[in-house]
Amino acid sequence: MPLRRFARLLEGALGSEGEVAVDCRFVRDARGLPHLTGNLRTTLRLSCQRCLEPADVVIDTAVDVFLLADEAYAERLSEEEDYVVFEDGQLDLPGLLEDELILALPLVARHEDCEPQVALNESPLDDAPVAKKENPFQVLASLKRPDAE
Repeated sequence: MPLRRFARLLEGALGSEGEVAVDCRFVRDARGLPHLTGNLRTTLRLSCQRCLEPADVVIDTAVDVFLLADEAYAERLSEEEDYVVFEDGQLDLPGLLEDELILALPLVARHEDCEPQVALNESPLDDAPVAKKENPFQVLASLKRPDAE
């Protein structure tokens, strides 16, 4: 499928060129529930959060979700099994695949070996003289009685 078809996935991306390789199978499990399994793979160009240069991020994720027409069928599933309830007998397959790709995005896009654009321990203000702060309680010292010591 063309990558440009996934608008929500491309939010924050640096381009929409490329494709998503989709390998999915629809089966019914032993309980008779429809089950979608497969694999999604694509490369997304994002901005590296270390050096701010473009980084190609490979997304390779497995799809393993049950397709339920009614929430009541969810009681048949274990807590580890994911499911999607589709309405009106219609499944938005591209939307479901896009959700799986979004869930597989890394928290922070970055190159494996790059240097930050600005060192985190350096500040442009390091060379500036530090102004001495006044003690806000200095005024109270003048109100203190000499014999109260």
